[in-house]
Amino acid sequence: MNRLIKENYIPLKASDLGENHKLVLILTPGQGLIRIAVFGVKGKKSGSQRALIQPFSLCRGDLYYDPVKKLWRLKEGECLESRDSFHAHLNKYYAALFWSDLIIQTYAGGGSRDFFNLSESLFRDLDQEAEALVPGLFLSSLWDYLALEGIQPETNRCSRCGRPAPANKAVCYSPEGMVVCSRCRIDRLPLLTAPAREFLESVIGKQGLPEVDADTLESLTSYIMTILRTIVRLNMGQESLRIIFK
Repeated sequence: MNRLIKENYIPLKASDLGENHKLVLILTPGQGLIRIAVFGVKGKKSGSQRALIQPFSLCRGDLYYDPVKKLWRLKEGECLESRDSFHAHLNKYYAALFWSDLIIQTYAGGGSRDFFNLSESLFRDLDQEAEALVPGLFLSSLWDYLALEGIQPETNRCSRCGRPAPANKAVCYSPEGMVVCSRCRIDRLPLLTAPAREFLESVIGKQGLPEVDADTLESLTSYIMTILRTIVRLNMGQESLRIIFK
């Protein structure tokens, strides 16, 4: 292991380390999730250092690993992009918190550089885009995450018999989020609406996100959360989702 690396990172959460220091959980493209000690960040003259631990910002720093204390520490750094709008817009902040929880619960997607890039892109878009676009940005990133994990279901054919699903029609899906056609369905199953399918297909095709109405949001949220709950236990509940999708 290199003891000193220069790396981009995204601070996620911090806890006190003594009277004047912080222990910060960060996401990096090369090391995945690590905790770093940031010394003196709570002092009266630490204004510039505080930007280096601002949650969800993009920073770059010299990270040193102390093999004796088995601890990473931040030697020097700079804040490349701050996320100033999050605390002014509750739905942006909760979307970032939800994604941060996903990062932690999945161990940074197994330390994938692609997962870091997806997280960086989401935090930037949440900060820069209008509040009305937050639900679509958030759901499209979750859908992309499922693709990174190799578990993004096909929505255009039955998972059991392979029969193509009719275009522009709602489809049923199993408790695992797999599409089930009317021939293979045994019991009543939830529906993924036609506009929700269109949204997911536009994400896959990188065609630009269509506008999402309340009914489509509800269908998308139920579907994607059904799949997520099969692979990870998230700490944020329905009330948090209601704030994101307000």
